[in-house]
Amino acid sequence: MYCPKCGTQNDGVKFCRGCGENLKVISQAMSGRLPVILASKMDAYFESKNERFRRDSILGAVIGSLWLLFGIKTLITGGGNLPGFHIIVGCVVLLWSFWQHMVYKRTLFIRSNMENIRAAASAEGFQRNDVREITEPPASISEFTTERLDPLARRQK
Repeated sequence: MYCPKCGTQNDGVKFCRGCGENLKVISQAMSGRLPVILASKMDAYFESKNERFRRDSILGAVIGSLWLLFGIKTLITGGGNLPGFHIIVGCVVLLWSFWQHMVYKRTLFIRSNMENIRAAASAEGFQRNDVREITEPPASISEFTTERLDPLARRQK
């Protein structure tokens, strides 16, 4: 096995002779045998990150709405100074919370797509094609280009 970090060839060792990289983890990753604990910890991390996006979007929407309402109230009643500042801050916080919500929805969409891809890649997900259904072979790209070269080859002889 070659070390992916420095390119030194290493056979039957846990660490690279050249740079000290842990080759056991790399060989497990290459063979698809990463420990289940590592995969479950990664899933838990991504789940907590998604939950944080959702929580931040809700909290931002509430805070932005309160700032916006306070700015509108001070604008209407005339009490207080800088009502425009409160309105601008409320709009910025609302836009930020909308962005956080869109990130949360996108991560849910990507996760559902990955689950669909994994399901389709399983042995039961593949559809068996009957060879008898193929009526003619697909056309070759080079078929029409070589026809143009044939007259040139004949002229050169």
